[in-house]
Amino acid sequence: MFLLAGISLAAQKKQLTDEELRNHSVRITSPVLHVKEWRGNMVTLHSAASPGWDSRTVVVDAAEGKIISDTKGLEERASSPAGREPFIATIEGAVNPVLSPDSAYVAFTRRNDLYTVRLADRKETRLTFDGSDSLLNGYASWVYMEEILGRAGGYRAFWWSPDSRRLAFFRTDDSRVPLFTITDSPGKNGYVETMRYPKAGDALPQVKAGMVSPDGGEITWALVGNGTEHYLGLPYWRPDGQALWLQWLNRDQNHYKLWEIAAATGVAKELYEERQNTWISLDDEPRIRFLPSGKGFILTSDKSGWRQLYLHDMNGRLLHRIAAGSYTVTEILAVDEKTKDVYFTAYKDQPGALDFYKAGLDGKRLQRLSSGNYSHRITLSPDNRYFITTCSNVETPPQVALYNANGKFICFIQDTKNENFDLYERPETRFLTLRSDDGRFLIPLRITYPLRRETGKTYPVKLNVYGGPGVMQVRNEWSDAFGDDAYRYARDGLLQVTLDHRGSGHNGKTGQEEMFRRLGYWEIADYSQAVRWLAENAQADTAKIMITGFSYGGYITCYALTYGADVFTHGVAGGSVTDWQLYDAIYTERYMDAPAANPEGYAAASAIAHAAGLKGKLLLTHGLRDENVHAQNTFQLISALEDLGKDFELTLYPESRHGYRNAKREHSRNRERKFIYTHLLGKE
Repeated sequence: MFLLAGISLAAQKKQLTDEELRNHSVRITSPVLHVKEWRGNMVTLHSAASPGWDSRTVVVDAAEGKIISDTKGLEERASSPAGREPFIATIEGAVNPVLSPDSAYVAFTRRNDLYTVRLADRKETRLTFDGSDSLLNGYASWVYMEEILGRAGGYRAFWWSPDSRRLAFFRTDDSRVPLFTITDSPGKNGYVETMRYPKAGDALPQVKAGMVSPDGGEITWALVGNGTEHYLGLPYWRPDGQALWLQWLNRDQNHYKLWEIAAATGVAKELYEERQNTWISLDDEPRIRFLPSGKGFILTSDKSGWRQLYLHDMNGRLLHRIAAGSYTVTEILAVDEKTKDVYFTAYKDQPGALDFYKAGLDGKRLQRLSSGNYSHRITLSPDNRYFITTCSNVETPPQVALYNANGKFICFIQDTKNENFDLYERPETRFLTLRSDDGRFLIPLRITYPLRRETGKTYPVKLNVYGGPGVMQVRNEWSDAFGDDAYRYARDGLLQVTLDHRGSGHNGKTGQEEMFRRLGYWEIADYSQAVRWLAENAQADTAKIMITGFSYGGYITCYALTYGADVFTHGVAGGSVTDWQLYDAIYTERYMDAPAANPEGYAAASAIAHAAGLKGKLLLTHGLRDENVHAQNTFQLISALEDLGKDFELTLYPESRHGYRNAKREHSRNRERKFIYTHLLGKE
């Protein structure tokens, strides 16, 4: 009787109509409350207004463990800007203006030179005088922005000291870096753009670090590494402002040093050295965390095979590893020297789920603070006494709750399920992990099954991939695809799978190192294993296995349809690398070594070299102004395919960069939808 009742209830649930899908008019979850501010024990959470939903503000008394205010529909009042903000906006030609810590100056770049303005009297001071198209002061070259300093910085390559007495900056000589020409088609005479872009094996930007007073004067240059091919990472000012900590990496990217540079003289003192057999990533993720007292620092390193925390004194001497183990630390949220605790998030106890931990500065007393079979997004109170978690898994929408710093539950704040949640039929979604064929690694999958599957029937498959080393696409957390393409595809009979592999973040640096000097090989091996599992366990139609991705995911798609053509039958590849000799030197050489040192690896990893293997349906797309993965990649692949008499589909996007926007983005989505409905679903 209970079984029959369950079947009857399921049959009564509604499916979204085409009109509801187009208009996104039905939502089964409410907007998530996010922490806006803490004031003592009082925490304010807010969700902004969105179509069909009022804004909402909730105030919680953490000490009392209860919600004391819950209001809707009140607009946030913008605070009146201080006098300096309008002025900063009027500085002619200013790029990346940054206020000094004491709010006395603004630093910025203009035409590749570094400047300041003293706010008290609006006096402008030029700090460097040799900026040009190829000599950049305080402004990063493209490859440094992309691979080391991070896109969020907007090409900024200068940093205030904590006492506001100095500016550190990078001086970049790009003159040896080859020029790459980008062309496009608008107007009568077209469009031409040139950029300094070092491809694998090319000469690198020459970068050195300087320090200067915001009032100008002589520049103190760091006396380390100048004149050699090397990389400099994100610098850190020592808390007292008297020295700059500078990260150095050799061109082979396997030898790292941390130097302390005296601000007054530029003299360098080596604090720390690390070597690895494969690579060391010098990216924009925080590597150094000073203790609040300034009497030590925590270094983050993956030298053990996993991203872990190491406590050092201020002279660089290792004291001990904090909470050692085979797991990946993602972020330090706080260091409390009073309680001698470090609070951090990590992927440790549950595959694909982020948890919250604390451990002693003595390296002991590791404690999991979050709980349940969920992935957690954490906000810690400023005094480290409480934390708020937004937790979910693939079957459970976000829930918001308050805990104390020992992981004891205090009160529930929000369940985002709304009144529609149980009224509409939802595709079944599962998170699971396979063991790799050699038994050494986890292969994570996130599967969304077709609605109302029929026993004995097989279904076409859409595999969503990225595949780059260390990247995690598959997590055990909620993804509300209700009312989007995912729902439409599930309704119309598509099996949708997001895949990671042994070299993803799930398996730490240990898994990533399998990919060294042989990009593409293990991705295809592990994805092929997953396809076999889907055929045996999830009703997958092996005659219709589509793979799709963008950028590195575009590379994997092209490689799967050529090198892996016996398994993968359909592909949609966007912004694709097609041969690693055509991509930037920092990223490519990190994983592949230089072309001259690994010619066999480059040839084996090239989709162009395997073009003769194409036998399925392949759709290629690329932006003509793509400054990251040049359209040259796709053009060289299609030239090879044409010479071989291979059939393929191609859509180009003029005036588009790496990632399509607005109308062209929607055109690209429609192009993929048409491909799926035509070739996989056989429907209009």
